Amino acid sequence: MIQFDEGTIVALSTPVGTGGVAVIRMTGPQAFEIADKVFVSAFGKKLSKAESHKALYGWIVEPSKNEENEEKSGEKIDEVLVLVMRAPRTFTGEDTVEINCHGGMYICNRIIQALIAAGAQMAEPGEFSKRAFLNGRMDLTKAEAVMDMISAQTSYSLKAAVNQLGGNLANKIDELRSKLIDTIVSMEVNIDYPEYDVPEISDEEVNENCIAVRSEVQHLLSTAESGRMLRQGVKVAIVGKPNVGKSSLLNMLLKEQRAIVTSIPGTTRDVLEETLDLGGIPIRIMDTAGIRETEDIVEKIGVERAFASIEESDLALFVLDATRDIEPEELELFERVKDRQYLVVLNKTDAGWQSREAVLAALTGVDPERFLEISAKEQLGMEALTEKIKGLFFGGDILVSDRPMVANMRQKQALMRADEALARVIDGYGFEQDLLIIDIRQACDFLGEVSGRSTQDDVIGEIFSRFCLGK
Repeated sequence: MIQFDEGTIVALSTPVGTGGVAVIRMTGPQAFEIADKVFVSAFGKKLSKAESHKALYGWIVEPSKNEENEEKSGEKIDEVLVLVMRAPRTFTGEDTVEINCHGGMYICNRIIQALIAAGAQMAEPGEFSKRAFLNGRMDLTKAEAVMDMISAQTSYSLKAAVNQLGGNLANKIDELRSKLIDTIVSMEVNIDYPEYDVPEISDEEVNENCIAVRSEVQHLLSTAESGRMLRQGVKVAIVGKPNVGKSSLLNMLLKEQRAIVTSIPGTTRDVLEETLDLGGIPIRIMDTAGIRETEDIVEKIGVERAFASIEESDLALFVLDATRDIEPEELELFERVKDRQYLVVLNKTDAGWQSREAVLAALTGVDPERFLEISAKEQLGMEALTEKIKGLFFGGDILVSDRPMVANMRQKQALMRADEALARVIDGYGFEQDLLIIDIRQACDFLGEVSGRSTQDDVIGEIFSRFCLGK
């Protein structure tokens, strides 16, 4: 376990605001000593003498200004429960004190100020998790999973974060690194000690090992887009002609009247973006202006933004009206969306006459599997739409399995560099081993970057600076 002397830090760990209870966390080498200066037990027990993982009842008081005076006669700030946790069995790996106080911001600020006056220092964002990483309590994948759990908005987002916190990705990376390290060790014996009678690793074995590891790396990379969408949300643009029911579809998905719906063409003038939980999938959905030729300056800007939304989206929902024939402008719009992820949504099927077959025949190049019929007015088709989106972005059993998944761009880039290094080894099959071993070492280092085993200090600082204060 790495120990470092960076003082004792304190911060509010619960959300800022008024509530019944708040938690103030303090960790570091002087955590108990500082807490003793401001905590008075109702039973006369000194906090620093308490057993680990025990709660004490008492009061937080203003610390004495006379360091030689052990009697704390300062003003009482709050009635509290204090949890004592001794290293190394804590989140950070250091001595930790958690103060459960009343949840008023004035009270919390008074307690934090009292702890700072007694010798603590205010924590930086993410500093608790950073210390946990530096003290070997977690690797970078698990540290990032902590923040993903906090920000999770749907059941699948939470499940992905929990799996990562449980070590799914870290364990897979360790397995791949171990295979490469074993290969490197065998190669170094060949290179440095040729005179010894030890089994040699052949060029073929080196190549096979690298092919096997690269295959696993590429499989992990194939999960990166799913991981990003579970973390950030699938960006969906609802597009189509005016009055086909785009805003009604948005309202149906949100289960509230968020967008104005009228029979007047051009009611929606700008992009309206909302977030929702669609069957456990986080969705960032955009209702766009109806796309048509217009002389109205404001509406024209809305149409331009609708086109921009298509380009920015992960998925375009191309909405058609079942009560009217497909128009030439809609055929042109389909040509714009069909080369990306799309679904053709035939709306108003409760009142329309357009058939599935007629629509599929009119749209050149349409994939029948990307077509569905709904009625936003009658609230029909939600389940089918949910299943279509799951099928497009989360194939197989990725949503229900415990397989490792790449969660962010940092992990993806490290794996991409590892893949490139392994590709160089495989392409160099037959070269001298003392040349190939350089790229194998690089691949091993890049894999180590995923879990933080070979990461620069500035990268570590950047990662933890994105965390919330108190975590």
